[in-house]
Parts: sequence; C-alpha cells; structure tokens
Amino acid sequence: MKIMTPVKHNLSAIKGEFITLTIGYNSLVEPEDLFACVRQSTYDEWYRAKFNITESKDNLAAGERCRIILSLDTKELNVGRYVWDLFVWADGRPVKCLVKGQLTILEGVSNRGK
Repeated sequence: MKIMTPVKHNLSAIKGEFITLTIGYNSLVEPEDLFACVRQSTYDEWYRAKFNITESKDNLAAGERCRIILSLDTKELNVGRYVWDLFVWADGRPVKCLVKGQLTILEGVSNRGK
C-alpha cells in the first residue's frame, strides 16, 4: 500500500499582497469539501487567516480532474513566519492533507504609502 504524503510548498509574500496558488488534483472535489488556513504554529488552536477556495475544470493537464485555486489576502497577517495546509474534509473532519508548508510574510518598503 502506497501512502501519499502531502506535497510541501513554501510561500513568501510582502505584507498586503495577494497570494494565488493553483493546484492540479487527480480527483473531483468541491470547494466546500476543502479547507486551507494559516496558523502561527502547527499547535495553534485558532487560525490567523483562511484561504478562499475555488475549483476549475478548464485547461486541465494530463491526469488532472480539476484544479484547486487558493487565494489569500495577506494584509491581516503580521510580518513573520507561519504554517499553512490544505485538507480534504468529509463528514465534518479532515481526511487527507494535500499540501502543506511555511508562509513567510515580509515587510515591504513602498507598500506603506506614498
């Protein structure tokens, strides 16, 4: 039996930027069956931000059944390092982690105003 481990994908953004990540997936899934969030650490009870999730069946690559599109506005996150992941949920509980990683929010220079 082959156990699929989550794909690791680290992200970084300047505070206030939008992050968009498109993930090809080999099964059909609905956005309401997915949950992706950002936490300060893996032990945090509360998440700091939640990704918006949409799904597309356009321009699929070989083997893909859908594309999962994650988007996040980083304006509410403080500068620092966080963890994030994307889970498939069923029957009110997480059943499979698809992607996980670190998110680093950096301070910008020109993004503080003119």
